[in-house]
Amino acid sequence: MNKPVWFDKYRIIKALGKGGSAEVFLAEHRKLASLCAIKRIHKGNPLHQQLLQEAVILKSLSHPCIPVIYDFEEDKEYSYIIEQYMEGILLKDFLKEEGRLKESLVVSIGTSICSLFLYLYSLDNPVLYLDLNPGNIILNKLEVKLIDFGACVYKEKAEERKFSLGTRGFFAPELKTGSPDERSDVYAIGALLYYLIMGGVSFKSGYFQPDAAARKLYSAGLLRIIQRASRYHSAFRYLSVAQLNKKLLSEQNRKLKGGHAISGESIKVAIAGVQSRIGVTHLALLLAGYLNSKGVKCLYMEKNPTGHLRAILNSRKGELRADGIWHLKEGFFLPFSQLSTTPLTEGFQIILYDFGTAFQEGRDEFNKADIRLLVAGTKDWEVESWKEAEDNLKPGSSKILLNFLSGKQFRDFCREEKDNPYYRQYNCRYYRIPYEPDPFSDNLSQEMKDFLEELLDKE
Repeated sequence: MNKPVWFDKYRIIKALGKGGSAEVFLAEHRKLASLCAIKRIHKGNPLHQQLLQEAVILKSLSHPCIPVIYDFEEDKEYSYIIEQYMEGILLKDFLKEEGRLKESLVVSIGTSICSLFLYLYSLDNPVLYLDLNPGNIILNKLEVKLIDFGACVYKEKAEERKFSLGTRGFFAPELKTGSPDERSDVYAIGALLYYLIMGGVSFKSGYFQPDAAARKLYSAGLLRIIQRASRYHSAFRYLSVAQLNKKLLSEQNRKLKGGHAISGESIKVAIAGVQSRIGVTHLALLLAGYLNSKGVKCLYMEKNPTGHLRAILNSRKGELRADGIWHLKEGFFLPFSQLSTTPLTEGFQIILYDFGTAFQEGRDEFNKADIRLLVAGTKDWEVESWKEAEDNLKPGSSKILLNFLSGKQFRDFCREEKDNPYYRQYNCRYYRIPYEPDPFSDNLSQEMKDFLEELLDKE
């Protein structure tokens, strides 16, 4: 059977795939005997204009992992892009063959994609990709190649573009109603990494729920990175692909060094509340106990005069050491009444300061902490108090931990805050504190563990 020849040059070998907007064929140039890929779209297709935009963008690109455009043709019914054929296997097919990948390969794929996106952003006229999915990635000897630039848009024109629904499970939520930015690509990378650790299960927007196998196979550090990258609200994600790439590389290096690499000076974590009885000490005890259970040596220092910690230590029959530090099975504790003894804090990987509501008095020390956590409520008068408190500290520098509200209440609050000038100015990041009645529990929920891990992310 004779194979069709298009434009007297390209012998069609086979169909490679068909999407909602275009068909792709493998072809051979008759005279050069070289392979190429031909993308065809009907001129009546609503997305026809995007194909023309794709051709213009591809023409400006020069990267070994991005196809070169060779030619553009059209007839009465169709337009055609003729481009370099990228050899290899689609990522979605590779995953079907291999199953869940090793963490090192997942991270390598993630950093390779970040590198490709950073190239697109570095152009004189930066480009957003916006349709990352396992059908647009080719692996060739584990080298990552990017195909299908049909959804790409120049950054400066992103607000003018109306986006149709992209690949389900990878399409950033804001593309349905608003304008994209670099964080839309961050979301897609996070969703793709989730797909990889789940062995081919697509991400459901707003629901980061890795199964037991994923939690066993992959490090908590990688899971935290994926969770933050794929946050529903763009303000809660990494601010840029460069920041996400840095976190992935850091996790890769940590794994190569064999686990936790906390050394040298202690990491200082400060936690405070904007009002009494908002749950500061409860949360601080949870965090201290969790860290020590993970083998991270943490010293809890009470930086408020309430005396609550001393009462807790007495009730739990804590052991008072010669250096003034109390020891329980949950960790190491220093009450406010014994701060003047100035104990040695060397050997502790994390120092956790519980300021209670006294953080204004200890403002300088609170601001110097590596990680600053502010516990607050969401009632009208509570919101005003913590925003005023943040303005008196370092606006936008603290993580706002919201207590005593359900998941739905939290989502509604965040949705309302998106239009708040304060939110936009300081790029606030809010977290909901999961319910846990016992601060000394040996059986924390996975939701609480994930939450506590995320608090320790310094980015």
